[in-house]
Amino acid sequence: MDSLAEYDGGEDIPNFIKLDQIPVNYEQKLETDLLEPVVFTQGGTETDGFARFTLQNKGFLHSHSKIFCSLAPQTSGTRYFFAPHVGVGQVVKKAVLKIGNKTINEVDAWNALHAFKSSLITNENNKEREQFTTGRFMNNGFRYDTDSRTLASVHGLDNGLEYTGKPGFGDLAVPDWALSEGAALEQCPSYSIDLSDLFPFLKTQQLPLYLMKEQISIELTFMPTVKSRAQLVSGDTTDQPVHIVRDELKFCADYIYYGTGQEMARFADANKDMSFTFVDYREIEQTVSTTTLASGVIRNLGMANRLVPRVIVTVPEATPKETTILGGLNALSPERDLAGKSGGVKYNIRYNDRFEFSSDIDNTARLFSMTTHAEGVPPFVGREQYAREGAAGGITTEDLEGRNQRNQLTGRFFYLSTRLSNGRVGQRGLEVHLSGGFPVGEPTLLRCFCEYVRIARIVDGYTEVFNA
Repeated sequence: MDSLAEYDGGEDIPNFIKLDQIPVNYEQKLETDLLEPVVFTQGGTETDGFARFTLQNKGFLHSHSKIFCSLAPQTSGTRYFFAPHVGVGQVVKKAVLKIGNKTINEVDAWNALHAFKSSLITNENNKEREQFTTGRFMNNGFRYDTDSRTLASVHGLDNGLEYTGKPGFGDLAVPDWALSEGAALEQCPSYSIDLSDLFPFLKTQQLPLYLMKEQISIELTFMPTVKSRAQLVSGDTTDQPVHIVRDELKFCADYIYYGTGQEMARFADANKDMSFTFVDYREIEQTVSTTTLASGVIRNLGMANRLVPRVIVTVPEATPKETTILGGLNALSPERDLAGKSGGVKYNIRYNDRFEFSSDIDNTARLFSMTTHAEGVPPFVGREQYAREGAAGGITTEDLEGRNQRNQLTGRFFYLSTRLSNGRVGQRGLEVHLSGGFPVGEPTLLRCFCEYVRIARIVDGYTEVFNA
């Protein structure tokens, strides 16, 4: 940000935009508005839904403002729950932040990116907090052997409820209050989506809405009403529509005011021309067959002349599935060979006429370490869940709402995140090189997210944005 003016007393005006410790003890006032969408479309069985919220130009927008959402099945006796690793975020297909007619942040396949970011949250946080606020309950717990209280040969999901039978023969249920059942609102829980999850740059910065003269809007595109918005309880009728409850869809906007006098006015006077950097995500995907992946795929991601600090690569299933635990928001790993090793994976990224790694990475432990280095924390998933390389039978065969955990959680969290180290991307763009013996079945996707740097500039209340 540009240099800041000083108070009469000689103190520097704090940078209120950056979410960091403020060197002066300011009084803060918080004002909350519960906003209705100005545009709302439910969508259909093959068409997307849509909602737009418009914010008021006042104060600083709190980065942890929330969007509330609830789903209601339209058929009596049909019950749904959200995928445990992504929660209510499963509903959102695309998120866009606009100032005036300029797009500041735009994330396609947002729910897929959110699934990856959610894997970086500790299991304990999911079970004890996120389960009640966002619907995420991806938490692993030991399943102790029937004749032992100290030995657990397998692990399974743990949402705080007891399994219905002995270890190895039980079934885990989703709590009744977490199931959406019928169109009656008392049977349809509401969850929240954090604004900083929708637009990741808000985890480190907040928007000075009172400095902007243009309209600020948030646009959300929702998944179609059938097969993709939630997971169906086993035994219920498939392909039934599930709708977003219009009266429950709201944006809880928190506006912050600093100081008791002219502090915010002085901040505005000192920053008539200000700028800040942030990151956006560009999604690139293509349908690929497992045969093609076995022989190797080279995919050009573009991003020429841009600063790209990070690339995320996954191989999810191409078709959403309401009859599984995770739906289509997964990341398949290569199959295990006869020696118990994940089969033949090779991974590298090439740009600026050189490879990021001197030789292709073919070790899943090294790939996990690479992802940990890129994100700063490891994905909180088991070895079997990441790359099918845990001890034999590491995941229990017991069910979650009638869905076999071992079959549907094994090798479904194979996230590859790479921090790039070769500077600005050249004219030829980025190339992902990937091969491996991925599961044979219906078509899969090669989905990549490129994190790139942008700059927003606010001049006399008007905003412009450009690539760094």
